[in-house]
Amino acid sequence: MKIIQIIPEFGLGGAEIMCENLTYELLKSGYDVIIISMFSYHSAITERLEKAGVDIRYLGKKSGFDLSMIWKMRKIFKVNHVDVVHTHRYCAQYAIPAAVLAGIKRRIHTVHNIAQKENGKFARKLNKFFFKYCNVIPVALSDLIRDSVVKEYKLKREKVPVILNGIDLSKCIRKQNYSVGDIFKIIHVGSFKEAKNHVGLIEAFDQFHHKHGNSELHLIGEGEKRAYIEEIVSSKNLENSIIFHGSQSDVYAFLKDMDIFTLPSLYEGIPITIIEAMGTGLPIVATTVGGIPDMLNGNNALLVPVEISAIAKAYEKYYCNINLRRAHGLAALEAAEKFSAKTMAQKYIEIY
Repeated sequence: MKIIQIIPEFGLGGAEIMCENLTYELLKSGYDVIIISMFSYHSAITERLEKAGVDIRYLGKKSGFDLSMIWKMRKIFKVNHVDVVHTHRYCAQYAIPAAVLAGIKRRIHTVHNIAQKENGKFARKLNKFFFKYCNVIPVALSDLIRDSVVKEYKLKREKVPVILNGIDLSKCIRKQNYSVGDIFKIIHVGSFKEAKNHVGLIEAFDQFHHKHGNSELHLIGEGEKRAYIEEIVSSKNLENSIIFHGSQSDVYAFLKDMDIFTLPSLYEGIPITIIEAMGTGLPIVATTVGGIPDMLNGNNALLVPVEISAIAKAYEKYYCNINLRRAHGLAALEAAEKFSAKTMAQKYIEIY
């Protein structure tokens, strides 16, 4: 089969990393893969893909609705004799009409977040039409996301398969020591956008830091709200305790040296960053939103509501208990096995 994956651009987000990991596994399995990036943005992901010899087509999309995308995609589909079109995020509104015009019948769309949050109103209306009348299979990342797809698009549950995100677990650098050094280090990996709840994160860390001054919060990521978050950090005089690392192509080198991982998001799908933390063997503090409760439980993480005090208390609980940190870290490491990229790819191949 010749498979095309289509994504808006390759920022360092979960959907983009999932697309990258799936591509590598499909290539290992002997399939021919082309990636379309609608924008011309380059990143560490595109560098890795190109170094691996992956064929990426950059379409130079204009801002707003760009009708030319449909015709450009149709041409690529026809010239390359594509068998499967697999879309991510909001690309279906261009790729599915192009697939119909090119006569490609195998059409898959991965829903990376709660259906109501994944796309705007116009794109969701189009998705509803595609799923009902254009033979597009929506793939959910978790049971919760599947429920949201069923509700939003009025589909039968059995028509929405669930495939968990996966990573190459061999890249994770296993945490060896659960003792805390001079500094208790907390790490968060995620784009600076509303869903990631950086404001709540800073407030929770501030509460915790007042009791434990030997603590640091390490932030990996970029995004539109970074400057705003930096202002909040400055207003609380936390500049020496909250470190901004920007985007990093290799998060594993950071994760292995941390004491706990945190993800206090407002909503989520199946976060790749949590899988990376699990594969490292880190204790995890996360909110009970989106697909997170499908990934973790009380035996391998501290799951809390989206409340500042609850998040701060979870940090405190780990800070005071090395046995809990070790037990949860090792249990998370074991649970990570079901989130392998190889398993994810095999399940997508079955659908293709």
